[in-house]
Amino acid sequence: MTTTPFNLDRSVASLTMAELVAFIQETIAQTIHTDSSTLMNSKVDLSSPFDQFAQPFWEIVAEEMADLPDEVWADIPEDASEQVDRYLYHS
Repeated sequence: MTTTPFNLDRSVASLTMAELVAFIQETIAQTIHTDSSTLMNSKVDLSSPFDQFAQPFWEIVAEEMADLPDEVWADIPEDASEQVDRYLYHS
């Protein structure tokens, strides 16, 4: 499988699934090797197969976000999903 390195000028939404997987794996690997204070276990197996029974990421996020107070949601711009690159990268 050939993947393209992540270019900071690209939106994450434009990545193919293979590019996104490679980007996440590389980010985790760099975090494990460069940040000794990380919460990541240094024995993470980045080559393990996809677990079809794992809880989907969006469900985990939804559970975490369910407890956020209304004041936090009020601070999120209405166009945040459409303008995510602008808000994240100030572009």
